[in-house]
Amino acid sequence: MRIQTPSRYAPYGRKSDRIRRRLQRALEAAAAWLGGFLVEGVLLGKILGGVLWPAALHVLAPRLAVMELGFDRDFYLRQFSDERQRERVARAPLLHYALIGWRTQRAPAPGFDPAFYQRRTFDRPSGMDPLFHHLGGPDARKSPRNEVEARADRAPWREGAEAVLVFHHGRGGGSSHFLEIYERTIEREGRNVLRARAVLRAPTLTVVNDRTFDLATGLARLLDFGRRHGVSRIVVNHIVDRPTAMIGWVRDLAKGLDVPYDVILHDYFMLCPRVDLITGTGEFCDAAPPEACLGCVTKYGAEAQDFDPLSWRRDHLAFLAGAGCVIAPSRDLATRMQRFLQREIAVWTPECESGFPAERIPRLAPDESLRVVTLGALNVAKGVRVVAALAEAVDKASALLDIAVLGGVSEALPASVSVSGPYRSEELGRLLSRASPHLVLLPAIWPETWSFVLTSALERGLPVVVFDIGAPAARLRALGRGHILPVDISNDAGKLMAALLELRQSWIVR
Repeated sequence: MRIQTPSRYAPYGRKSDRIRRRLQRALEAAAAWLGGFLVEGVLLGKILGGVLWPAALHVLAPRLAVMELGFDRDFYLRQFSDERQRERVARAPLLHYALIGWRTQRAPAPGFDPAFYQRRTFDRPSGMDPLFHHLGGPDARKSPRNEVEARADRAPWREGAEAVLVFHHGRGGGSSHFLEIYERTIEREGRNVLRARAVLRAPTLTVVNDRTFDLATGLARLLDFGRRHGVSRIVVNHIVDRPTAMIGWVRDLAKGLDVPYDVILHDYFMLCPRVDLITGTGEFCDAAPPEACLGCVTKYGAEAQDFDPLSWRRDHLAFLAGAGCVIAPSRDLATRMQRFLQREIAVWTPECESGFPAERIPRLAPDESLRVVTLGALNVAKGVRVVAALAEAVDKASALLDIAVLGGVSEALPASVSVSGPYRSEELGRLLSRASPHLVLLPAIWPETWSFVLTSALERGLPVVVFDIGAPAARLRALGRGHILPVDISNDAGKLMAALLELRQSWIVR
């Protein structure tokens, strides 16, 4: 049984604006469909297109002249699998990209990753496409276009040295930061790194440097490329956003090159197509049987696009069983996966767990509110609903508790919660100084596998509160610091508020 649905959650029952948010999503979907119809069906259509699109090209000529410098026509057209759609777009590919392509997250060229650029560039006007903003900037040639170019300390290519081919997604986040650290280790060993980047709207494509390969139809070209560049090992850092056939493509590539492949685990994607073992109702399932997965992903969707829920776990565990090495960033993750995989899992921690300053003890006046911050983007698995319920309980009780989120949120939070929005990692220190928190709350309800934001809090000596699940709790317990709360408190905002107020009480200066 194959299903194809997007990943989503049941609405958060306590939020009164649920209908408004549903209506907003419906309107956004309708606007996207209408925009596609107007551009592809009318502007580039057979009936009026011969008149309309030349006129549009004339009107937008100055803008298109700038964008043309960074646009690859053939690459752009390869992102359209439907032949009739591709034929329409081929009449004016750059015009299509300028009007709607960038809005649907299509990449204009192999080297330009629009999702990466948007994550880094917060001053871009919302109505301006990333490529035009990039090329119109004063330092367009110096500004990185993708994650590979963003690593300023990347080692130069060593002629004659062995190379490691690394497959990764394009979502950014902690797994990307882990990979940057891991790649430095490879380079220090004297080997080269070839990062195979994903193309969001064309999951069979992969980009190495600025060369594009189709894993579904052009694996022989990648094999030849790998042999010529001395690839001696393959590393799979993640395969999310790839077709399920990806595991077969990696096997075939490793066999053709006669090299092993390693797999790095950052989450539970090999067990759970929703990635984090959090069900559509927002509960931790602890790797429920595949039969339970079937009901969950059929109703609520998954991060995978087209797959068989009943064979998912079996096929991916077989993929891990055939790997040369399976790597996890924490012992907690390795132990959880060991229940399903009868082989050794190597633990490779990305950061040193020593040398942190002592935990600061806050000092509050009797009438002073306890300032609590969360770090990083919050979604359901990372505790956005925990924060929402806590804020509602605090508002109702008029408790002396102020909550701020340093990062973005996937769902609306009560107005009493300050939300900074996304930030660059180098900006975290400034945001923390401005928020001046007494403690950091990391409200994840899934077993996180490392947590770089925990490291950021530890480096600043901030007290940290976590639930007793995953690597953050294990790390704090090993360090003998922080405050670890029973995980069931995550479902009881009153108890969580009471626990935080108890800490506040112990820090009051009388």
